[in-house]
Amino acid sequence: MKYTPKPDWHTALKLAWLLTLSLPLAAAPAPPMLLEDFEGPTNRWSFSPGAEFPGAKGRFFFSPQAAHAGKMGGRLEFDFSGGGNYVAAIFRVPTNVPTHLNALQFWVRRPEGHSLVFRYTDPTGQTLQKPVECPAGRWVRASVTFAQWSGHWGGANDGKIHGPPQQLALLIDNGETRQGVLDFDDLTLINADALIARVSWPAYQFTEAEGWRLRVDGNGGASRLEGRQWTLDFSQGARSIGLSLPERTLLGNVDRLRLRLRGDLQGHPVRLSVYTHFMTFHKELTRVPSTTGDGITEYVTDGPPGPGWEWYGGENDGKMHGPLRLGTLQVQAGNLRDQRTVELLEVRIDGSCPADKRCLLTADTREQQGRWQSTATLRALSETPLEGELTWVWRTWEGQEVARNRQKVRVPALGQPLEITVPLPRQTATKFLEAEFSVDLPGQDVPPVTTAWVAPLETRGEATLEPESLFGMGLYLYRYGGDARGLAQMEQAAQMARDAGVKWSREEFAWSRIEPRKGEFQWKFYDDMMACAKRNGITVYAIVCYWAPWTKAYTPEGVDDYVRYVQALVRRYGKDIKQWEIWNEPNIFFWQGPKEMYAELLKRSYAAIKELDPQAEVLGLSTAGIDYKFIDQMLALQAPFDILTIHPYRRVLKDTEFIADLKKASDKVMLPDGRRRPVWLTEMGWATFTPHNTLRQDFVPTTLRAQAELIARSYLCAIVSGVEPRTFWYNFRNDGEDPIYFEHQMGIVHRDFRPKPAYRAYAVLAGLLRGKVLERQLPMEGDTLAYTFKAKQGASRVTAVWNPLRDAQVTVPVDSAQVTLMNTMGESRRVAAPNGRCSVSLRKGAVLYLLH
Repeated sequence: MKYTPKPDWHTALKLAWLLTLSLPLAAAPAPPMLLEDFEGPTNRWSFSPGAEFPGAKGRFFFSPQAAHAGKMGGRLEFDFSGGGNYVAAIFRVPTNVPTHLNALQFWVRRPEGHSLVFRYTDPTGQTLQKPVECPAGRWVRASVTFAQWSGHWGGANDGKIHGPPQQLALLIDNGETRQGVLDFDDLTLINADALIARVSWPAYQFTEAEGWRLRVDGNGGASRLEGRQWTLDFSQGARSIGLSLPERTLLGNVDRLRLRLRGDLQGHPVRLSVYTHFMTFHKELTRVPSTTGDGITEYVTDGPPGPGWEWYGGENDGKMHGPLRLGTLQVQAGNLRDQRTVELLEVRIDGSCPADKRCLLTADTREQQGRWQSTATLRALSETPLEGELTWVWRTWEGQEVARNRQKVRVPALGQPLEITVPLPRQTATKFLEAEFSVDLPGQDVPPVTTAWVAPLETRGEATLEPESLFGMGLYLYRYGGDARGLAQMEQAAQMARDAGVKWSREEFAWSRIEPRKGEFQWKFYDDMMACAKRNGITVYAIVCYWAPWTKAYTPEGVDDYVRYVQALVRRYGKDIKQWEIWNEPNIFFWQGPKEMYAELLKRSYAAIKELDPQAEVLGLSTAGIDYKFIDQMLALQAPFDILTIHPYRRVLKDTEFIADLKKASDKVMLPDGRRRPVWLTEMGWATFTPHNTLRQDFVPTTLRAQAELIARSYLCAIVSGVEPRTFWYNFRNDGEDPIYFEHQMGIVHRDFRPKPAYRAYAVLAGLLRGKVLERQLPMEGDTLAYTFKAKQGASRVTAVWNPLRDAQVTVPVDSAQVTLMNTMGESRRVAAPNGRCSVSLRKGAVLYLLH
């Protein structure tokens, strides 16, 4: 993407001064304040190695190589060879900072594979922290407003700033590379209003394509939705009548929401729900009748969080956890039993976003009329159209460019989409094609996006059960409906998993679904699910979690009911299920009770399962991350389990550290007699979502290519770690179709079952390692990793080799004069290996297989 530089701060000051000549005095913008241009000596800087996490080294100094403008800039060197979490350059702020300067703007060149973090220390000694979103590898102008903090500690410790900054700091985290530098220049305090664009735009206009659905609590009588005409019939006793729609992320920050309709619902409270990650905000809207005689009524509220909003679920803390998604509009009966008809006009958002991040670019690849095509979609929060140029480039898995083109674009105003569709270049031999789209819009910083096509698998998988296999997957067949359509989709998912080599699935046996009322069991759906898995050669292990609505959660009575339910499951499915996982991620918000009670739940469940099936294995702890503190707590409470389950999600996969982490977890749960308990990775994954234009999410955005690289490396690392793992990627199929919400994009197949590159990467690896065991690790130079697997029967071998940090040219010892090289997508070629040595080129992060 071509980057359009902005004027330096000297020019910006001049322009701001000239602009004030044409404006009323009251509208004069607050002048910025230059804190540091690195052109003269100062004693205001210091360096921190992040001593609370020992091991990091580095230094901060003025350097001509770090200058964006002028002669000098600031350079923060880091060295994480010895560990540590971060290094920081800390600036002691002068005492004359005006309070209206509430944002920092600076030029920065962030190193690839590392996150940049900003810290603000206020007069109370409180430090507030937030990530800085900016592209890597090139100079960009970054802006940080002093609000929406991701963390805080010390001093007032309330997440609110109390006066001008005493210190400002820039931190680099321990990311992909051990050593490197962060360069920055021209740190300037400005008023945040200069960075913000505000726009009122129609987020929804109640068209058929938006997918609105009627939801009625009680007898809705003649209630219906016909186009924009909404009839609400409370005369038959309906408690509420609502509308819902497929979840889609709203652009920008939501400052105010307005439901506009022609007609009136006076007397009926109107409530709105919106989602942020797993949490739901809900609130009654304020009615604003028309004063112009056009019959239009508005129901309005300020965006969450704030006064009047209530919340529940997920993090359950009343804070924003990423961008918002519109949930339901619900009209309550109140004290009236009448019928109303209104014309729905729009849901309008009064929003805001950084002035240089108005535009969002997404891309997708689909088959249309027998031809695969890629579509780029542009949306902009602007009052007028934005004109520029869109460029797209097609590349193979090995990075070879096979096509390039561009065209002028005019992005509509007010969030309306512009779609540009281009056909895939015709290729015969390749099994993977990636399109990168980038757009050049003056004054806008729009990250490029990629989309990809992969060839269908060449063979079908075998439907034999192989519980000795290490290849699991979070298929979650239980999420499908029990009707004909749901069961057909379940079968489609199981067959695709079978063909990719999936031999295990993690399935939740939902208590509320199986035992909706105490003592009343409904088994048919789960009987069908188990039969589906079995006929596709997939062994199921069960996770039993979350309370039934009729029990008393987090009480002794609730534990009793849970244990009885677990025993009912073992009696029903104990012949086919030999592994039972007790709860999901009890170390975080999925368990709201005392941690000691979870230990008791595990003890009781363990005894109950073993009583019925002594050969069964109980999986315990199921930690979000590898939570050593929680593991220690459970061990101290003598909570029994046969297999430790962990969810070792991470922003960056550092392969050798990941292997070491798995071994450390195994060591920690070693039995007193020295025997090792297996460690299973029952959730792990990366999401292929497009970053939001204003709000950060919990997961790092990952391209389809990178997800394919990561799934191969993750499974290889788990296998070679020696902790007897089963690995269950989260998850198999996308949970939704929102390209921006990361939870919708965790799958290795799309919502409509189109395979992602990660699906093919999984199938290639599972196929190559089927019937093979780890033979040895090969000694390699530098950061390259290589492991050889040998067939249990026969002499065939596969060596997997990769370098997670850089492109590399390496020589691999083999036991053959001819070797087949196969890349992550299964594309292969024969090469010579003179004297049993094969020279290969590695692309950073991509696994290469040598068949010999």
